[in-house]
Amino acid sequence: MLIVRAVEDQPNRGIKKGDEFSIYIVDAHHHMGREKGHKNTPAGAYEFYAQLWFEIQKRVKGLLEEDRLLFEPVGIEAPELAVHLFRSKASWSRLDHGWLVDRTIVFPYSDDYSTPSEKGKPSFEVSNDKISSWTARAPHSSRLIGFARVNPLDGYHDGSLVAVKELERAVLSLGLRGLKLHPLAQLFVDSIDKSEPREVVKRAGELGIPVIFDTRNMRTVVRIKRLVDSMRNDPDCGSAMKGLKVIMAHCGMAPGDSRLYEAMKDPAIFAETSTLHDRDVPVLFETAIDRLSAPNMEWSEKILFGTDFSFLSVQALDVILFLLSRDFRGTLTDAQRVLGGNALSIINRPFRTSTGSSGAPTEFVCKDSSFAVQHELENKVVSLISEGMWDLCSLDFMIPPIGTWPAIDSKASGGFNGIDMNSYVLTLSSKEKPKELHFWVRRRPNDYLSCALLPTQGMTRLDTLENASQKMDQVLLRSISDYSETLQSSSDFQVRVMDILR
Repeated sequence: MLIVRAVEDQPNRGIKKGDEFSIYIVDAHHHMGREKGHKNTPAGAYEFYAQLWFEIQKRVKGLLEEDRLLFEPVGIEAPELAVHLFRSKASWSRLDHGWLVDRTIVFPYSDDYSTPSEKGKPSFEVSNDKISSWTARAPHSSRLIGFARVNPLDGYHDGSLVAVKELERAVLSLGLRGLKLHPLAQLFVDSIDKSEPREVVKRAGELGIPVIFDTRNMRTVVRIKRLVDSMRNDPDCGSAMKGLKVIMAHCGMAPGDSRLYEAMKDPAIFAETSTLHDRDVPVLFETAIDRLSAPNMEWSEKILFGTDFSFLSVQALDVILFLLSRDFRGTLTDAQRVLGGNALSIINRPFRTSTGSSGAPTEFVCKDSSFAVQHELENKVVSLISEGMWDLCSLDFMIPPIGTWPAIDSKASGGFNGIDMNSYVLTLSSKEKPKELHFWVRRRPNDYLSCALLPTQGMTRLDTLENASQKMDQVLLRSISDYSETLQSSSDFQVRVMDILR
């Protein structure tokens, strides 16, 4: 997390000089794998973020002298549970750095592994396996979120569209949580709204995963908008439209073009900032504020931060520093949405694969006014992961309901930025048998701690990370209530939870 400090009093916002705030950052555009001169791994990502923080510090000195900043970047902090995991093994602890960015959405390049191995096989099959191997295993699973890639033009095999079958495998078997499409690299810019790409996007919507399109020009943006419009007007796409979220990477490289904002007015379409730097950055945000502000829409809910590493590097700091500058007309809450909240809200579901099974949930509740019970529980679960009994497929913090992101509190007032660090879902996969479960920890009213162990499939699975009971499936909540047990002793609480995990 990025820690920023107010450089002066801001009475209209209730902010005093010296107040510090925490901003949770998600990089929504990051490549891993190998493509010609480009190569990147999780270690490379963390090193890049450490470099980005170094470059921000260098730039800040001049900006302060010119009185251009409203908030000064003064430090970084890592989520305690993720750091605890990284420090639980010596080989993992070497990667405990680069915490300017808390989560990273990663997907393959058009890489050396993307060519189909034989006729009828999909492009990116090996590439998607590699992304899964990095993002769905400890310790990187606490920081990385994997997206798949497919080529819609792979054609048909045995009557099925090859790209759709690969997408289903990547999501249902590997647990990848989104899809990257590159019309230019895979040569379907002029057919984005035609049969094969449309079927891929439709299936992504049915699976409830976001689709990020590379948009190197406005022609691509226009085609994407046409695709979404056609799907909305097609009764056969009703189920897909309920789950469809489309992200336009690079903003069509034309942040001043009115067609970009006409597309972004669509409730299913968002834009992402990578490649934009220098004057493009204020143009994007100033125009978005002017064109997207409406009674039923917050402009800052429509833009995601991304870096496009390793094709680009420190250009991303222009976005971060502009959002902290005097020239930015939004608030810190707007900045938090752009820099992290929107990406988490679009993903919005905990990790899961078809490995999971259905069944009844179990919940244990205990009084924990000092957080001692929670910390001890976390110590034991991290030990099980580092010792190899369970693998960690993902660490997902709970977030506010979509459209209700709260004002950020100063650190002196608790520092809440919308990301609930004390309420989260660990997706655990057994190393000994095909078993997957959600380990759901929540802080409850009156200092109660809840720990629910849930199946990842079936009627009682958790389908949202939004921290509000009205957003959760009522069958799940009733089932948890039926199998909930309040324990008076913290030691009993620990024993009962660990008995299930052992």
